[in-house]
Amino acid sequence: MTALRVIAIDDEPLALRRLEWCLQDLPGIALVGKTGDPQQGLEMIRTLGPDVVLLDVEMPELNGFELIESLGSFSDAALPEIVFVTAFDHFAVKAFGISAVDYLLKPVERSRLHEALERARVRRELRDAQARVQELRNIIDSLRAERRGGGTQKKYETELWIREGDARVRVPVEMIERLEADGDYVRLHIGQRARLLRARLGDLAERLDPAQFVRIHRSEIVRHDLIAAIRRHDSGRTFAVLCGGREVPVSRRYVARISQTLRFRKQGA
Repeated sequence: MTALRVIAIDDEPLALRRLEWCLQDLPGIALVGKTGDPQQGLEMIRTLGPDVVLLDVEMPELNGFELIESLGSFSDAALPEIVFVTAFDHFAVKAFGISAVDYLLKPVERSRLHEALERARVRRELRDAQARVQELRNIIDSLRAERRGGGTQKKYETELWIREGDARVRVPVEMIERLEADGDYVRLHIGQRARLLRARLGDLAERLDPAQFVRIHRSEIVRHDLIAAIRRHDSGRTFAVLCGGREVPVSRRYVARISQTLRFRKQGA
């Protein structure tokens, strides 16, 4: 088990000495720094990069909460876990409001400190695991982007494969008129027919050529050449009028994008 690296910051010499005594011989714990000066403590956090900081609240010049605010330049992954150590219990709500691991009252009990540090270890390991998962996802996304884009220019899907019974059916993208979110599926509208594809609409939006398709709502994507007009109702809502007369609501966030799409299409005509 990797030792949990701890720094103690408390302007009371006796309290600091007690923390050091409590940490002695605790399994998997390494006290890598201690100080009674909060400014020095801030510098120690930056240079030593501890896993956990045992932090007094009431200190001159820079209190515990102000010290944490000064760590704002750190990334979330680099921030240490914070265990507040104080003689006053009225700071507890604020402490937990900034996601402190624990809040210990002086004089600190050895068993209670051990419990707080183990809680910090679990949270640290969980954060590391999440970071590793995100890193893996980023690598996978990068590889997928390279595969779709050939490493330079992004390529978009020309066909989608859907499952119908025991068969997989190919659907050319050029035949799709619009795509509609339907729970865990996307409904592909092809003429008078609709077929279900198990996918997220947001993922498909990234895979479709923006020169052919435009998203008009969080639950709908349509082909450019299907949009005949943009109409604003008296209610204030905006609708895209499709060829054939069907009206599809347009989210506010997509109104400008659709207007720009139609303007470019008109210019290119």
